[in-house]
Amino acid sequence: MAEPADDLLQLKGVGKVLAQRLGEAGLGSFAAIAEAGAPGLQRVAGISPSRVNSLLEQARQRTAAPLDQAHSPKEALQQRLDQVKEHLQALAEKTREQFADRLAGKQGRKLAGDLVRIDDALNRLGDGGRKGAKRAAKALDKVEKRVTDLDGISLKKVHKRLKKARKTLAKAL
Repeated sequence: MAEPADDLLQLKGVGKVLAQRLGEAGLGSFAAIAEAGAPGLQRVAGISPSRVNSLLEQARQRTAAPLDQAHSPKEALQQRLDQVKEHLQALAEKTREQFADRLAGKQGRKLAGDLVRIDDALNRLGDGGRKGAKRAAKALDKVEKRVTDLDGISLKKVHKRLKKARKTLAKAL
């Protein structure tokens, strides 16, 4: 296999077949993926729309500072934690705007409690939880997946996803 395709296998969610398809589409390196952006990745068969942003972010990180990631996994984990916290804050703001009238009751208290618990768990994970960085990275992937792309869902489903995210973080600690 060519060297650029080998590099693409380092991206989470990219296997041999997808790496080959990316290479055939002219996106055989991290820099090419970062330059193509979301529209370029969406044209490649086999990439789900929900993974486009993740692949772009990974490619951008690898083109920006590949040596930093290799030498400091703790810093890479902290960057991921910051990203997940930003997604969580955006979700909280969006939920407040969308469901302002319904957040005064019991559902609002449950939602706020889950947000606080998730934030506490993320802080503990960043402080070096009991388990390894690899497990923490997997948990962050699951949490990020659950707190993004929540357009058009009900408040009850938002709460359900936050609860699942909280439980995922609890397992990682």
